[in-house]
Amino acid sequence: MRDRSGGSDRAVSVTVGYVMTLAISTLLLSGLFVAGGSFVETQRERAAQGELTVVGERIAADIGTVDRLVATAESREKLTVDRPLTLPNRVSGTGYRIRIAANGTQGTIALESEQTDATVEVPFRTSEDVAVRNTTVDGGSLRISWESDAGPEGDGELVVSER
Repeated sequence: MRDRSGGSDRAVSVTVGYVMTLAISTLLLSGLFVAGGSFVETQRERAAQGELTVVGERIAADIGTVDRLVATAESREKLTVDRPLTLPNRVSGTGYRIRIAANGTQGTIALESEQTDATVEVPFRTSEDVAVRNTTVDGGSLRISWESDAGPEGDGELVVSER
């Protein structure tokens, strides 16, 4: 028979309690890190979308400026328009691509972040007889220009390119 007054069973309950406390703490901290990680990623994506929207609106405004200059020009054959546009190289810490697609007088500027799933489309309009070249460029400094000998019929074309 064992003598229970020696207290040899007490050490087992302390060890089991300690291990249980560590296991529960680990589970709680893991849950917090997983939940916090997805929260940070969501906030990063929202920040990227906000920045891409601002960049897209700046491009649309400058396309509108060049469009107005071309539309009001007396002679487009000798017209020279070269508008530099300085944009950030990165949004929310990642690079981005700019895709310009125009059909007639309407078009869209699609901006896509490289690492986040942030995508933004900004619409724009041009004058009836001003064509815009469809193109894809990397984010950063751009040049919006009028090329008088370009376009489908050689009538001239508004071009967005990298600087």
